[in-house]
Amino acid sequence: MTPKHFGSILLAAGFLAGAYVTVARVDSIDWTQYAVCAGLMLGGLVLVRTGGADGEAEHAVHDENLSVLDQALERLIGRVGGFAAIDADRELLGLHRRIDDELMEDLGTFVDARESMIPRLGMQTYANVMSPFATAERLLNRAWSASADGYVDEVRTCVRDALAELEQSRAVLSAARS
Repeated sequence: MTPKHFGSILLAAGFLAGAYVTVARVDSIDWTQYAVCAGLMLGGLVLVRTGGADGEAEHAVHDENLSVLDQALERLIGRVGGFAAIDADRELLGLHRRIDDELMEDLGTFVDARESMIPRLGMQTYANVMSPFATAERLLNRAWSASADGYVDEVRTCVRDALAELEQSRAVLSAARS
């Protein structure tokens, strides 16, 4: 069990015990017992925040995942850029198959590695990268549906807009990493 997990257990146990101590007696609170519970919570919080800080191995995993994010975004941008360059209506009508075949793995890889942005780049960067990425993902789903249903103009619009959103994600991620 890692210090972080143990700290979480102490934090929860201290909170639950403190809640019990406050309602155990109707007329008063046993402040000594309550202080012990608060101490458990404080100790758990310290372990979660400091004792459970990422070790070198976890830093390496996060750094590797950031590289995975960069690579997945580059491949997605390249492929979606190729989709945006398609002129033939007939090819756009079959685009839903290509989205399944060519994008799903990189979309999944990006989603699986995204949590590493938080400890390495911060929550704000995570939000700034994920917001346009999620928009791009929704646009690609919409392009998939439009392709399957035969709405060529909608496919073009969604693919073009998805490409712009993916490029925005890459720009934010690149700026944060440099």
